[in-house]
Amino acid sequence: MKDEYVVSEINLEDAESLIQKEHYLQGIHGKKLPWTGHKCYGLYYVGNISLRVNELVGAVQYCSYDFGGDNQLFHHRHFGCYTEDCKGFWEIARLAVVPSNEHNLTSWFLSRTLKMIDAKCVISVADDSMHQGTIYAATNFDYYGLQKNRVLGLEEQEFHVYMKIYDEDLYPDFSYFQKQIYKKRP
Repeated sequence: MKDEYVVSEINLEDAESLIQKEHYLQGIHGKKLPWTGHKCYGLYYVGNISLRVNELVGAVQYCSYDFGGDNQLFHHRHFGCYTEDCKGFWEIARLAVVPSNEHNLTSWFLSRTLKMIDAKCVISVADDSMHQGTIYAATNFDYYGLQKNRVLGLEEQEFHVYMKIYDEDLYPDFSYFQKQIYKKRP
């Protein structure tokens, strides 16, 4: 039952420890990059006497980006939105939850963290070869298709792009990627 779980902000090191064990990429995104900000949340199991109290069973890492003068161009391409100051734009860089029998635990956890982060816009991608983005669809993200050139070092790989916009003045425009290779889901 979900009342046996608690969600709270955690430090990057605690998130990294769980993500290394449970995420297929086995690492934190952008840990040593000076232009990346991080905010992490943990999912703790607190309800069963047979398990350790306050056992960390999930972690999500949100990243924000500050490239100085290049900020607006990057944000337009990455988030599909023009903005003045680029504050409140977050990317879900890593999400991992220990497998359990609890129904919809990962989407429940993610939805709680989305309420905790102060965001104008949250974007995430799902690796087309491994995932379809089921969790993002379950938490009411909008789908923007398959796109290449989304991830540094993996420019030729396609990713499913999902986004949630909280600021009613923002309108996504991914025309940059449409010129590259952009396919809507069938």
